[in-house]
Amino acid sequence: MNDRQKQIVKAAIPLFLTEGVSVSTARIANAAGVSNGTLFNAFPTKQDLIDAIYRSTKTAMFAAFPAPQGASFGPKLLRKNWDAYLGWARAAPEDHKVMHLLRESGLASAGVKAEINALAAPHGQILVDALEQGTIRGPSVGFISDLIFNQIDLVIEHNLHGTNEELAFDMLCHSIGLVK
Repeated sequence: MNDRQKQIVKAAIPLFLTEGVSVSTARIANAAGVSNGTLFNAFPTKQDLIDAIYRSTKTAMFAAFPAPQGASFGPKLLRKNWDAYLGWARAAPEDHKVMHLLRESGLASAGVKAEINALAAPHGQILVDALEQGTIRGPSVGFISDLIFNQIDLVIEHNLHGTNEELAFDMLCHSIGLVK
């Protein structure tokens, strides 16, 4: 993404959060300090802008995680990923919120979702291996992954820190059968 595109994405995120994804491109262009034409030169369609925001936030989230190559799933890796996600979400709360907004709205295109799934695949493979080896338990890898992310999102939503955050982590470990 070039600097102009980053400028537009940065301006669009708070507008998506306050006005919804139906916010006009004219409002986004105005907030970014560019003309509507410039916005459409950077992002030919609003879908391209939505995809850029989704791609940008999900890529930043995954960049915060430790590299999964050669790692085996256990309490230490889960805690590293837990801390990485919490750190990213707390440092970039608007990005975290808009990432969820776009995921839950289903507005990201199939193409960008496929890109993100490819980015997530190495992390997911660790969960697949752990489930197959009996290191963790659950009905499916997707369920376990959602459980992990939802538990962390609850920590963020309820602003848990210290012993309360530790309790939430312990509850997660217990729910997937992971002995600390």
